Amino acid sequence: MIMVIIDRLSWSDFTNPAYPNLSSLSHRGSVGLLQTTTGGSCEAGNTYLSIGTGARATGGGAAGEAYQPQEMLKSGESAGNAFRQFTSREIPLLGVGMVTIARLRQSNAALPYPVVPGELGEMLAQGGFRVACLGNADLPGEPGRYLAAIAMNWQGLVPEGRVGREVLRSDPYFPGGWRTDYQALWHSYLELRPRTNLLVIDLGDTSRLDGLRAYIEPATFQREWQAALKREDAFLGRLLAELNPQRDLLLVVSPTPSAVARQKGDLFTPLAMVGKGVPPGELLLSPSTRRPGLVLNTDVAPTVLQFFGLTVPPTMSGRAMETAAIGQDPDSYLAQTREQILFVHNQRSPIIKTYLGYAIGVLLIALLLLLLGEQKVARRWGLPQFLISLMVFPAAALLMPLFHLWNLLPYGLVLLLVMALLTAATLGLERRRALLGFAALASFTVALVLGDALSGCFLLSHSILSYDPSGGARFYGIGNEYMGVLISATIFGAACWLSLKPRRPVLLMVALGFILVTVILGTPRWGAKFGGILTSAAVFPVTFLLFRGVRLNWRTFLLLALAFCLLPVGFAFFDFFRSASAQTHVGHNLALVLSQPVQAWNIVTRKVAMNMKLFRYTIWSRVLMAGLGGMLVLFFRPVGVMRLFIRRYPFLYSGLIGVVLTALAAFIFNDAGTVAAATAVTFGIPPLFYLLLREPSASPDLSSRDSLLG
Repeated sequence: MIMVIIDRLSWSDFTNPAYPNLSSLSHRGSVGLLQTTTGGSCEAGNTYLSIGTGARATGGGAAGEAYQPQEMLKSGESAGNAFRQFTSREIPLLGVGMVTIARLRQSNAALPYPVVPGELGEMLAQGGFRVACLGNADLPGEPGRYLAAIAMNWQGLVPEGRVGREVLRSDPYFPGGWRTDYQALWHSYLELRPRTNLLVIDLGDTSRLDGLRAYIEPATFQREWQAALKREDAFLGRLLAELNPQRDLLLVVSPTPSAVARQKGDLFTPLAMVGKGVPPGELLLSPSTRRPGLVLNTDVAPTVLQFFGLTVPPTMSGRAMETAAIGQDPDSYLAQTREQILFVHNQRSPIIKTYLGYAIGVLLIALLLLLLGEQKVARRWGLPQFLISLMVFPAAALLMPLFHLWNLLPYGLVLLLVMALLTAATLGLERRRALLGFAALASFTVALVLGDALSGCFLLSHSILSYDPSGGARFYGIGNEYMGVLISATIFGAACWLSLKPRRPVLLMVALGFILVTVILGTPRWGAKFGGILTSAAVFPVTFLLFRGVRLNWRTFLLLALAFCLLPVGFAFFDFFRSASAQTHVGHNLALVLSQPVQAWNIVTRKVAMNMKLFRYTIWSRVLMAGLGGMLVLFFRPVGVMRLFIRRYPFLYSGLIGVVLTALAAFIFNDAGTVAAATAVTFGIPPLFYLLLREPSASPDLSSRDSLLG
């Protein structure tokens, strides 16, 4: 296997016909977009080390300090002596040593998940395969031997390599004065190839230019960038000509986005595989993402190990890449995918913050008017309609990918139109019969989420309110936002239908609905949301008993606790015993915990830390506090208003308790629980305020729980 690194490469560079060898890779082999998130920022020391460890690592500048033994350091010491002083080991005469290996271990030991510097090189060495590295991305006074972070073993050693000045040439016109000597690089490649199984080659010049971008005139930068890419493209052409596609595999990787791409939120770089076992014209696919064309940087190391027939260690969070045929040109498909991902990443925050700010304002105004007893003023201002608009936003945001709008102005206008239509439909049904509109809206939202999950998650994976692939947190299934919406809408919809038709068949349908939502949330093929299993296992049984009017005693509590424990464990082991390529993160984490029990504590602390961070710094927590705080106030002022609500709407009150429990459970059991908790109250607080703003005399008496219980 030959891994060629052309760093800081953009998608437009990759598909530019001016670079014929690069642009031909999508037809010679399979291509994809590489997600480059690390344990820190997207800088070279982190991105290269993440590839070498198969986990999101952090290395910084220390990951570039790899040397041949005879090279001299700034301190005047030889690299061989320094490595011996720091590690009590010797760098092989022809090898390369990461002088800062101890520092890399220490910095990654602080992460709340396992990261093993040198994991890829060590697994290959233990399997009897030889690794070498060639090239560098040095800047003036700053070593850039990051490729060794991919190729090294646990000891920080690469058995053989050429990473020094011998692969560079002086060029007075190139920024920094030194660039890659491709003739020397080619001779070294021919020398190393016969005795190497994995050869990592860093072409270097694009890294150097991007690192000095701030010091270079734009016109000069553009000229030198094009010239550097033409030289790199020519070298790639020589490698392709030498490739034996029946035996060899060429991997072209760009580990780090350019500085300009990072500013735009574009954390995806091109990736290509050509050769043995790779069909031409297809897309790369990873079990980590389940989206054709999207793979993670942590997937590269498992792919290398699979190529050599080696087992992937549980400390690697990535999965070996596969390929998928899509029936269209891969370049155009990936260009469209990248456009959609960038739109979600860049516009998600302003759109959602606008909605959440609007939600906080509407809820606070409604609360104030309720406290003042000014329900007539609220109705005159149209406040009930605004409250319903808060409830329709999740469904509207989930429908938006159907319109394929990736420009903010048309997207915003169509979103408002869809919200207006859903609000009008809900109000129309409410005027026909109280709670009918709410029941229909909740049922529509639940059906929309479940239907999309069952049919491949197209809407969920493209919605502005769902997960953000550029951030790398989630790529498939039901995310935190719609998990909270789904569970609370299910409970609220059930409460509405029970209020409208308090009959035993309806209660049976509610029970079946709770089971269906739980199964779809937890099944790896559909929802793949383990936090959703924990939340639903904690909330649905309690809510169902409240609907039945059952009092909770110690026996009931123990049965609920047993169900809560058994259900998630069953789903986790079901995922665990599936094949590694089919497992979700739940099965992978369970395997990790079984091999290293201490990782269970790390997982818990990581989730708690994420929750506390989101609660302290995001607007989601403000929405949550505004909703729950407003509801709490209404229990005391105006006097008797909640008692009237409980008497008139006993099922809705039980449902409201279920929604509040959903918010609390979602917060506790999910690593972004603040988000899930805030979206959960969407189907709790706004309808409560809506009903309390109505004239009490106009509210029907829907207290027929006794008729349901017989």
